Amino acid sequence: MASETGSAIRWDTSDRAAHLHRVRQREGEILGPEGRARIDMRARAVLAPANADRMRLVNEAIGAPSRAKAIVWLHRAADRLSQAVAREVACRRGCDACCHQDVVVTQSEAELIGRAIGRRPAAVPAGAVSVGRDLNEPPPMPALHTGQPCPFLEAGECGIFRHRPLVCRLHANFDEDALLCQIVPGESISVPYVDTSIEKAVYHGKVAAGGLVADIRDWFPSEIGEQ
Repeated sequence: MASETGSAIRWDTSDRAAHLHRVRQREGEILGPEGRARIDMRARAVLAPANADRMRLVNEAIGAPSRAKAIVWLHRAADRLSQAVAREVACRRGCDACCHQDVVVTQSEAELIGRAIGRRPAAVPAGAVSVGRDLNEPPPMPALHTGQPCPFLEAGECGIFRHRPLVCRLHANFDEDALLCQIVPGESISVPYVDTSIEKAVYHGKVAAGGLVADIRDWFPSEIGEQ
């Protein structure tokens, strides 16, 4: 997700110890009972006006006759959520921290993106995992690309923003800024993400189950190195 309002803060992570001190201090502030209560209250207030539309769109995805159409409905649900939280989240245009995380995409969505941008995804990408039809959640994926830029990242912005994957549309940090989004190799950092478990569950059950999933860098390997 990216908001069109405001601009991104660039965090200096070169001093690892100082950065981690700020991170752990922030985690302590937002992960305690009072911090969680504040975030939950904000989330409920912001999402309430959009929830009816959001659930209607999710239900359309559940009843869709094909994976491709289910993805389209889920994209619309995610976009409705994004509109609702845009002014309340840390995500800002120009912030590309999440564009250096692993971005797992299903084969159906990779094909949909490929048709939209005129680029064919890999038939059987490296690192692909087959998803069983009877699983209740996605299989674990190795973090093969953490820290690597998305192949479609251009000057700090998404080069395929209109056609970006669902996982990117749903990615939103309810903190005041993107401090906790910065990747620190070897460290686990807790981020107060917007709860999008409903959309993700439908995506897995309706789109991923019975197919392949892989990182977007493996679906579109020809893009790597062109930034």
